[in-house]
Parts: sequence; C-alpha cells; structure tokens
Amino acid sequence: MPRRNRFFLKALLPLGLLVVAALALVRRGGDDWEYEQRDVPNEDRPQATAVRRGHRGRGARFALAAGFTTLFFAGASFTAIAGDQLTRLADDDAASLAAAGPETTPVEAPPAEAAPAETVPAAESAAVEPTAAPESAPAVAAPGTTPAKTTAPVNPAAADEAPSQTEAAPAEPAARSVAAAPVNPGADAKPSAPTVAVKQVAPRAATSQWVVKRAAAVPAVEPEVEHGLGEPTIWLNRALPDPTPASARLARSFAGDLVAVSKQHGADWAAVLGVLRAQGERGSVPATAAQLDTLASRLAHQDTWKGALAISGRTSFADRAEALADLYRSVGIEVLVIGLETSKTQLAEKLLADSRVMIYGAGRTDLMSGRVDVRIIVLLGYLAERHGSVTVSSLFSGHRKFARPGVVSAHMYGHAVDVAAVGDIAIAGHQQPGSITEAAVRSVLLLPAELQPQQVISLIGLGGPSFPLRDHGDHIHVGY
Repeated sequence: MPRRNRFFLKALLPLGLLVVAALALVRRGGDDWEYEQRDVPNEDRPQATAVRRGHRGRGARFALAAGFTTLFFAGASFTAIAGDQLTRLADDDAASLAAAGPETTPVEAPPAEAAPAETVPAAESAAVEPTAAPESAPAVAAPGTTPAKTTAPVNPAAADEAPSQTEAAPAEPAARSVAAAPVNPGADAKPSAPTVAVKQVAPRAATSQWVVKRAAAVPAVEPEVEHGLGEPTIWLNRALPDPTPASARLARSFAGDLVAVSKQHGADWAAVLGVLRAQGERGSVPATAAQLDTLASRLAHQDTWKGALAISGRTSFADRAEALADLYRSVGIEVLVIGLETSKTQLAEKLLADSRVMIYGAGRTDLMSGRVDVRIIVLLGYLAERHGSVTVSSLFSGHRKFARPGVVSAHMYGHAVDVAAVGDIAIAGHQQPGSITEAAVRSVLLLPAELQPQQVISLIGLGGPSFPLRDHGDHIHVGY
C-alpha cells in the first residue's frame, strides 16, 4: 500500500505544477493591463483603453487555451501512466500470492461426515453415463483404502433402447474412484479428505441376446382394423367393462323417491330421469327431493319430448331427453340401481320374451349362452322401445368369421349385431334421407357415452361412428 501512495503522489505532482503555472499566467496578464493603464496620459486614455482591451483579450484567451491544453495532455498522460502502473501492481500481487504457497492461505478442512462433491475431469466424465445414476448415494471409502468395485443396476428398457452406448467402450472399468487431494499435504495432524467413489454402469449384454430372446417369444396379437369411408375402428379383442360402474348407478333411496314422486304427480319416472341426465346430472343422486317434486309436476300428463322442450326451449335437448327416457324405460329402474352387467341374464331373458324383438333361432341360442355383450342386449331393447319393433339378422351364429381377409369380425366376440328391420320396415330399400334407417341410426347416436358404439354402418353416414359402406344395403351394423 505505501508503494501505491508514492506512485499517486508522483503522478499528481506534475499535474499540480501545470495547474499553478496556468493560473499564474492568467493572473500575470491582468497585472500588466493594470500597470499600463496607469501610465497612459489622460488625453490619450480612450484610445489606449481600446488598444489595451484588445491586447488583454488576446493574452487572456491565449493563456486559457494554453492552460486547458496543458491540462488535457496532463490528464491523458496521468490516465495512461496510472493504468500501466495498476496493471503492473495486479501482476505483482498475483505473482506474490502464487509464490507464497498454500501455507499463507489457511483453508479449513471439510468435515468428515459431509464430504465435498468431487469434480470429475472432462476426459473422465465422458466415460460416466449421466442417465445411469444409482438409486442410493455413492459409497464413501475410508481414507487410504481402495473402494470396492460396484455395479449400478441396469434398466432393461434402457438396454433395449440404446445398446450401442455401452458397446462403444467395453474396456472401461466398472467403477472409477477419484481421490480428493488434501488441502495442506505437509500438515500431518489434519485428516485427509475422504475418497469418493463414482460408480459407472457395467457393460450390458450384447444386442444379439435380447434380440434373440424377443424373437423366440410369442408375438402379440395384431389389432383388427376395419376401414370405412370414415374413421377406422380398432378391435382390441378383450372383454368390455361394465357400462354402468358403481358411480353411474342410481342410489336405491333416490330410485324409490323418483318412482314415488313421479307416480304422485302422474308423470313418467323415466321421463323425469331422462330430463335430469340430459342436463348432465350423472351422479347416483342427480336431484334433491324438492327438485324431483318440481320437475315431476312440470312433466305430469305430458309427452316426454314436449315436456322437455317446454322446460329447455331446445329441440336437441328434447331429443336427448326422450331417447334417455326410452332407454331407462326399456331396462327398468332396478337395473339402473344394480348395474347392466350384473343384470345381463335378466335382460337377455326379458329380450327373448319381448314380442317386439324378432331374433333367428341360432341368435336366441347366442343370447341364452351368454355370448352376446350386454350392450347389444340393451341396444335391441332400446330400439324396440323407441321404434316399436326390431328384427335381428345376425349376432354370433351365422356370421362369417372374417369381415375381410385377415380381419376377424366383431361378431365373433359378441360385440356386434346386424339389424334387418326397425318398426316393421325393412332396411333394404329404405336408406334414403328421412327413412327408417336414418331414424334408427340417429337413435343409436343419442345413446349415452357408456353405450355409444364404435361403428354404425349402413348406406347413410351421419358423422362420428356412423359411416356408409356399399355392402350394407340390407342391414345396419352396430359394433362395440
């Protein structure tokens, strides 16, 4: 620090002298003007004053210009000299610190229980996989001992996806240890830093092993895809879940209140429930007792569609409420409480006993043997309730195995049905706009989400799962 003070004093000394000289020069010009002003005779004073004023202005301007010029160059020189000296001082300080060694800079050794994380050099970090980090913390070896060779767990999925990452360096060791250098090697009293072992994944099995193992395994069943003019349908070849899980079933107490209140007001309980579900009430208790009383009084002694239209003012809402009412009426209130899958046998027997449903002999056997999914059973009862009658031409029996070469038909899994007539009107020859075919397809599309099919094929396409195929001129195919 004293050396730096001497440097600044030496740099400021010439600058101060230059400033004093400039001030003296300016002051000296003023003294000459006063002296010469007193010596001029009185009669010549105006003329002399004009001359001296001009002389005083030029002298003062010259002195000021010289002073400022001197200050400018002095400042530039001072800046350059100061920068050079500061650079030299910084270099001298760095050299002195480097020469002093670790003895002059006391560093506190880290505690033994919290070993510092080691930094692996760039040449060695390339051999350590960042994605294969072990689940537990790396083992810490005692000072002066060699850590045991360990191998991190290998992820089979990662081995299948990227086997080439380990084949690139098969000669690398399974584990690499990096020892932390002690801070003060000369001090024997201080314990040295612990050695941290960095684990590395061992080379995985060769690619040919898992390839051969997979090749010997039984291949997965390919999904069945049927393409129409619309979106394709992929059959997953598995049992479908219950369309009415516990959360979608009615509470028994609510079901009792619904039937009692509707009967009291002279309304149809299915119509009341259809209006509630059409507005989005999907829970087990879609309304309170007061709400049931109000809604039943509004729908008393009215057609379901007209009553829903009077309440909502929208024909789309009325269409959906009427379709839901027909569905609930066809299955019954008890089925809505215990679920469709639980009631499959009862629904099949009810369907077989319904005179409005015409089913060929082998198809009736399919229903009695349980080969047909409950959705198909509910669908046929719903169409009979909504349109007066339904004729079935194909269930499981009597249908060909393949819908086309290489694609197994959904009929083989009991997930499809072919309807030949609706409302005592044959589908063949009645597939124009406004026909019974369009009405039946629209009825299927109005079913709730849990009963919506994947395919509704005829000669009419209404969007969504409904699309036309030219070989379906005599029936409507509905597949789940």
